[in-house]
Amino acid sequence: MMRLVITLIVLASGTAAQEVTTDAFGVVPTADLGERANWAGLRTTSTGGAMTQKPKAVDAAILFVGPKSIVAGIEPGHAVAIGLDVFGNMVDDVPTEFVLGTGEESNITSQDGIADLLFTPPPRSGVFLAGADVGGVQSSRADYRVTAHLATVQPKFAADNNAVLPETFAQISTDVLLDSYGNIVDDGVGLVTILEDGNGLTTLLPTVVRDGAAQSNLLTRDLSGDVFGSVALAGTRAEGLRFAIQDMVLTDAGAFAIWAEPSINAVHLRIGPMETDAGYLVPDGTSVAVDIVARDRTRQTVAGWVLDGYVSFLLSVAPDSAPFDVALQVGANSVERRVDVAAQPENLTVRGAE
Repeated sequence: MMRLVITLIVLASGTAAQEVTTDAFGVVPTADLGERANWAGLRTTSTGGAMTQKPKAVDAAILFVGPKSIVAGIEPGHAVAIGLDVFGNMVDDVPTEFVLGTGEESNITSQDGIADLLFTPPPRSGVFLAGADVGGVQSSRADYRVTAHLATVQPKFAADNNAVLPETFAQISTDVLLDSYGNIVDDGVGLVTILEDGNGLTTLLPTVVRDGAAQSNLLTRDLSGDVFGSVALAGTRAEGLRFAIQDMVLTDAGAFAIWAEPSINAVHLRIGPMETDAGYLVPDGTSVAVDIVARDRTRQTVAGWVLDGYVSFLLSVAPDSAPFDVALQVGANSVERRVDVAAQPENLTVRGAE
C-alpha cells in the first residue's frame, strides 16, 4: 500500500514588529515621522505611548473679510483671522486685534485657532482696507467694499427734453442717484425705464448707471407725440419723465415710378429718395403706407419701411389698368400723385419691403 506523505515546514520569522504612530492624519511608521512630528494634536503609538504635540508661537497670520460687497447701513461685515506657527499649526488662545477701516480697533482672543468677528461697516460707500495683528504678527492687507443701499434710492429724471426729433437717438438720464446715506450708486447697476406714448404704446428701455446717473439712448422709432416715462430700481418705481417727439416733416417724396411685371400681370412701385425738412433722408425703418387705386377702381393698400430713402412694392394690379392714383403716408405726411406705367428705371436696385 502506497502512502503519500506531505510535510509542511513552517519557519517562524525572527523579525520584530515595526512601531507605528497614529495621529489625526492617519497612520505612519514612527521612524518615518520626520517633520510630521511637529504637527499639533494627539499622537499614539502601537507600543502604547501617547502624547499631545502643542503648536509653537504664531509665525504667520491670515485675514479674511467678507462679503466683498456689503450694503450700506443694513449688512454686517465678517472678519476672520487665523494664526499659524512655523509648521502650519493653528495657534489657539491668541490675542487678536482687528483694524477694519472704520476708525476703531477691536480686540478678541482666538478660539480653536480662529478669531471671528462680526462688525458694522461705515454707512458710506467705497473700498475699505483691513488688517489684523495675531499674537504680535501682522496679517496681509485685505479689502472689502460698501455699496449704496439701492432700496432707498429715489430716482429723479433730469430736465425734460421737449425737442426730440423722430427716428433719432435721444438720451434719457436721471439726476445723480443717491441712497438715504448720500452714497452714489455704483456704475454698471441696471435699471428699467418704462415709456408710454399718447397712443398707448409701451417700451421697456434697459438703462445702466454711468457716472452715478442712469443713462440710456432711445431710438425714437414708433413713438410719437407726448411720451411719459418712469424708472424702476430695486423695487422702487419713480415717475416724472415727459418729453415730446416732434412730427417728421416730409419736404420731398422723390419720384414715383411704376413699371410692369408682365410675367405675373403685376406692377412694381418705387418711391424716393424721400427727404425731410432737416435735409436728411427719411431714416431707415420708418413705416410707410401706400394706397393705390387703378383706373378700373381696383384698390390695394400696402405697408412697408424705408431703406436708403426709398420704399418699393410689388403690387398685384394689372399694368393695363393704369394710370394709378397713389397716396403715400409717412408719419403725419401725405403725398398724392397720379402715376402711369413707364419703363423700368436704369440702374435699378429694388429696396425696401414688400
